Amino acid sequence: MAETLLEIRGLRISLPTPNGAVEVVRDASIEVKQGEIVGLAGESGSGKTMTSSAVLGLLPPSAQTGGEIMFGGRDLLQLSAEEMNRVRGREISMVFQDPGSSLHPLLRIGTQITEHLRYHLGLSRAAANARAVELLHQVRIPNPKTALSAYPHQFSGGQRQRAAIAIALACDPKLIIADEPTTALDVTVQAGVLRLFDRLSREMGLSILFITHDLGVLSSVTDRSYIFRNGAVVESGVTADVLNRPQQEYTRSLIEARFQSLAERVDRAEPADVGDLSENGAAQ
Repeated sequence: MAETLLEIRGLRISLPTPNGAVEVVRDASIEVKQGEIVGLAGESGSGKTMTSSAVLGLLPPSAQTGGEIMFGGRDLLQLSAEEMNRVRGREISMVFQDPGSSLHPLLRIGTQITEHLRYHLGLSRAAANARAVELLHQVRIPNPKTALSAYPHQFSGGQRQRAAIAIALACDPKLIIADEPTTALDVTVQAGVLRLFDRLSREMGLSILFITHDLGVLSSVTDRSYIFRNGAVVESGVTADVLNRPQQEYTRSLIEARFQSLAERVDRAEPADVGDLSENGAAQ
């Protein structure tokens, strides 16, 4: 049995409004084991992204929280800002929805990776450059030494997201939170990025908390899933069971309204960036 890496117990998050506090996450309990990809799914505003923000210590200062977020024997909700800065990026890292926004447009990809390494690990410039080349190779960006000198706009959409994943991997974190990481990509490119997440989890024993509203993506990459509605977890279990034998009417309605397998959508898509599907690298 794999060891539990992250355990969220009875998480509550409230945000102030002119009409009083609103509870946006209600008594959510989630478990992520080592080497597991766990999905958080639900409609926009259902509480899944607020839950991940709490794990990263990125909630608004006005937010009120309750419950526990246990990681490495510590309750993350009780850590100081300085302590969370040491956890964030080093032990837990994030891949955002749009690499065009998460990557700095005026900094070379190599600089964005090496600054991360030097800040968290104290590596020399030469050691950081060598590690950056390894990371770009690991996420299947072709010609990684040359890619270090490129700017984000010189990459395809799939390559930019792979570079963002390389940055997230830089300090060898135990957990990656991927917040809708394929939403901004063409359907054909999504498949390559999803395969990359799956490979990283299998080969590195990496745990991934994967947030999505797309049940087709959920079915293709996650081991277990939690379904959110109005800030609460309404269903959870092995992903195949949740999607094939849902117990809640809400889950069934989501499946009926939104479920399309990734394979079906790829069949209908234009091969706009099909090179990203290659295990040898993304499209040029």
